[in-house]
Amino acid sequence: MKKLGMADLIHPLALDTFMARYWQKKPYIGHGSPQRFAEIAAIPELASIDALLEAWRGDADAWAPRDTKNPLINATAKQLPAFYESGYTLYLSKVEEHVPALEPIARKLERDLGLREEDVYFEAFISQGTGSGFHFDPNVTINIQLIGSKQWCVAENKHLVNPHVGWSAGTTVNEHMKRYARQPFPTRMPPGCKRFEARPGTLVYLHPGYWHCTLNHEPSLSLLFTINPPSWTDLLMNEIRDLMLKHDAGRELAFGLGSTADHEQKRQRLQHLIDAAGEAVSELSASALLADWGGALTASFERNPQIAFHIDGGVAGDDDVLVVKTGRKHERSVLAKDAWQVLKWIGARKKSFHGHQVAEATGAVPVARVAEILEEFVETGLILRNGGL
Repeated sequence: MKKLGMADLIHPLALDTFMARYWQKKPYIGHGSPQRFAEIAAIPELASIDALLEAWRGDADAWAPRDTKNPLINATAKQLPAFYESGYTLYLSKVEEHVPALEPIARKLERDLGLREEDVYFEAFISQGTGSGFHFDPNVTINIQLIGSKQWCVAENKHLVNPHVGWSAGTTVNEHMKRYARQPFPTRMPPGCKRFEARPGTLVYLHPGYWHCTLNHEPSLSLLFTINPPSWTDLLMNEIRDLMLKHDAGRELAFGLGSTADHEQKRQRLQHLIDAAGEAVSELSASALLADWGGALTASFERNPQIAFHIDGGVAGDDDVLVVKTGRKHERSVLAKDAWQVLKWIGARKKSFHGHQVAEATGAVPVARVAEILEEFVETGLILRNGGL
């Protein structure tokens, strides 16, 4: 069965048009029947608010109505229905862990957007008389209204771009954010904000940092695709940390920071590490890092012309048997069904290919598993790795 993908979400708008006009630029609001998201609409746990709360097994946040000063509460699964009835907004995170049918949909969106596994997850908002206050998020969100209607207000954020954390009105601004954001932040939606109503079947796309708030006066359930890959800074800092941990002095505990004693000795030690860090960073290669971060998904492969193989089916229960011929030698091994799907696609290729192409073509196989299978085929010699990108 074809999984719901990015093109299906924004249909009838063409995907290339969406990416050129809206992606990371401005909001997109699409109205239509919930049945255009039939794969989601058919999930029993999402058929009603009661069904989702019954399926929920973990804790979740409960946001008090706006006209109260009650604090945010982390509630247990048993407490959630009572908070909902009291007018609280329930915020459920990692919904796919409680509604397994969502898992393959998240993985499909990752393939469509060229992301790595677990860069996409689901959140849900449940409410019957309130909503979310004025705020912005640090990630991409695609919000689908499943039940009830909700009033939205959105506005461009002219105070910052690419926030590394979110912010809500009335809360403290992150110290790092103060260094790159224009202050002070507004306390209410800016003039000229766009208002609209989300009805069952409405999709709302927002990129990081866009101001928004919501309000509803009836039972409401919305499901969010939360798209949250690491930032370039996060990735680079991890690499630099790994390089600096190779230095004995870099792993030394930093004693004496609260004293002027031995100041010159500490200064020289730190300057040595700063110089070492600069040398390490100068040796980093963007091409090598991209190949490393992408792993097998961005690597190039080709069939090994020295090895012939075929598959004997129906021999080992649910598994197939791979027969590899090298010269006059035949080797037989059990081949799992997902590996068979990957090898079948590879077997039809006459040219080199990239790992992400295999993942796109074998959509039923998780992306991480495709990467594992490709590495296994390289080890056994069935395919040759040409490098990255």
